[in-house]
Amino acid sequence: MPDRRRKIQGAFALCAAIALAAGQAAAAGPRIKTPAVGLSYESFSRTITWKGDTDSSKIRANLFSAKAEFGFAKGGIVSLSAGLVLTDFEALAFTSLPISLQYDGAPLKGLALGAEILAPFLKFSDFEISGTGRFVYSFGVSKTWPLEDFAVDGEAKGRSSWMEAAAGPRVSYLFFGRFVPYLEVCARWLRADFEMTETLGDLSGDEMKRLPGDVSFSVALGADANVSERLSIRAKAGILPYAGGVDGLVSIGLFYGF
Repeated sequence: MPDRRRKIQGAFALCAAIALAAGQAAAAGPRIKTPAVGLSYESFSRTITWKGDTDSSKIRANLFSAKAEFGFAKGGIVSLSAGLVLTDFEALAFTSLPISLQYDGAPLKGLALGAEILAPFLKFSDFEISGTGRFVYSFGVSKTWPLEDFAVDGEAKGRSSWMEAAAGPRVSYLFFGRFVPYLEVCARWLRADFEMTETLGDLSGDEMKRLPGDVSFSVALGADANVSERLSIRAKAGILPYAGGVDGLVSIGLFYGF
């Protein structure tokens, strides 16, 4: 529990640090000029191999978030988010428990905190190159399943958490004005763990699956569209290639600017 508390405190600290850096940047230049709030949906999948396993497994996450976005001079944007996450784990087996289990339940619920930054640094003709960065931390809520078809009562309890950091360049095409398509390439680092506890009569045990850190690369196409003076839509879809296949990501959001 103390380790879990430290992770949550660390996520809050990182979000606060990004917000503080943004505030210092604003103090050095013009004030915040485009605050906005909105709702967003994001989905991604990652094929990974848990530490100690030989077979691959897949993590699928769906995030529903509320976001606060702050725009600065020269096009810089910092956003903070909080919301609900549903995480699914495919082909995940726990073999060190008293009775081996294969996870095949519904997605686990959790909460997610995130921060993102977009910083343009080069503009030529109708193109603009920016640096992007993002951090998301998800801490799951425990879920319990009954163990059936045994002579004694039993249950299994699972809880997961994960964090992702991504960074890379974005090339935007500014020719259309209110509609800005872009190409984004990112290196993505993922850390995850899943703890399963089992009790069956007098037997009990627990097993922790860990992913210390997995690096992948994504290529995505996206667009920012201003549908009115205050409303805007952000959408992005991309792929994450890996040996033997391709994972995917998609996101869409609706924002209201003040």
